[in-house]
Amino acid sequence: MAERTQPPGGTLNQLQRHGRKYIHVDMDSYFVAVELLDAPWLCERPVAVGGMAKDRGVISTSNYIARRFGVRSGMATVTAQRLCPELVLLPVRFERYEAVTRRLEAIFRRFTPVIEFLSLDEATLDVTGQTHCHGSATYMASRIRAAIEQELQLTASAGVAPLKYLAKIASEVNKPNGQCVIAPDQVQGYLANLDIRKIPGVGPRTWGVLQALGCLKCADVTDDMIPALLRHLGAHGFYVWERCRGLEGYEGKPGGVQSVGVEHTLPSDCEDFAGCARQLDLLLAALTTRLDALGHTPAIIRNHVKLKFSDFSIASAEAPALSLQPQVMQGLCRMLWDTKRQGRAVRLVGVAVRIRKCQPDPLQIELAF
Repeated sequence: MAERTQPPGGTLNQLQRHGRKYIHVDMDSYFVAVELLDAPWLCERPVAVGGMAKDRGVISTSNYIARRFGVRSGMATVTAQRLCPELVLLPVRFERYEAVTRRLEAIFRRFTPVIEFLSLDEATLDVTGQTHCHGSATYMASRIRAAIEQELQLTASAGVAPLKYLAKIASEVNKPNGQCVIAPDQVQGYLANLDIRKIPGVGPRTWGVLQALGCLKCADVTDDMIPALLRHLGAHGFYVWERCRGLEGYEGKPGGVQSVGVEHTLPSDCEDFAGCARQLDLLLAALTTRLDALGHTPAIIRNHVKLKFSDFSIASAEAPALSLQPQVMQGLCRMLWDTKRQGRAVRLVGVAVRIRKCQPDPLQIELAF
């Protein structure tokens, strides 16, 4: 076999030749939608799931009625209630959502064993070589969405593309309860006019750098921009160039990396490390429970800790590890406390592990997309 010299995702021609097919399924207002199954009388009301304002809570999910008032995920609950005084706030019930996600996964497995959950409410399915629906990923996505609506009484949006990250982008196009298909011969044209902020990993800081360089759309990120991207963004600059050119890198390979984590906004800002360490221990217990619920022993490769400070800035650190190691997590937390806190109180603590996804690489090629 010839040695591979292209980036792991391959060029567009390679993608067409190898026929990779991804479906990204994103549930619509998932937490709220599940809650409304149990409380259908709230269906015509603005509803959100999240923490109480008095506990410095944030909104996890809001329904589309609440979104008309400007209520969004990640927003402080006190702000959401100011924007929408009639907002019905429900507490988060992870056990309930996880139970529904297990049923969701069972639907996915009818179509492919290669599933990567990004969170409880979204997943990427590699349907390359699958024979369902005569090999058409488009029809498989429609069948999956129909099964979700019929069996779970929930709706989902889907994106279909020959690249993982592009399938994720496509899943947002026709939300809620729709799907978008980007066929292999449409990839370059689609990317050319795509707002670069749609690329996963292009956050506010990266966007500021790209904007200063004159890169507003993916087409602006030419090969000539690579030196400037590396100078201003380091290795992340090469990642941005890859995605803008239709290359997936290691994340496009079966056996990529997934993150599983938990975090908690503290009732009051923490100004002593002992209190922060106690919260870390509680989160590690919760993360252990979540990992056990996966039903298999995950191939952990890194431990990760995140702190959000009173000014809402975030610092994080990670280290190699072959398991969830409390001493490693404590060490990372201590390092962040000593080197990044700079006198600020801690508002949120989060822990996560990076897991290597070991999945088979389907070889069968189907022509239908």
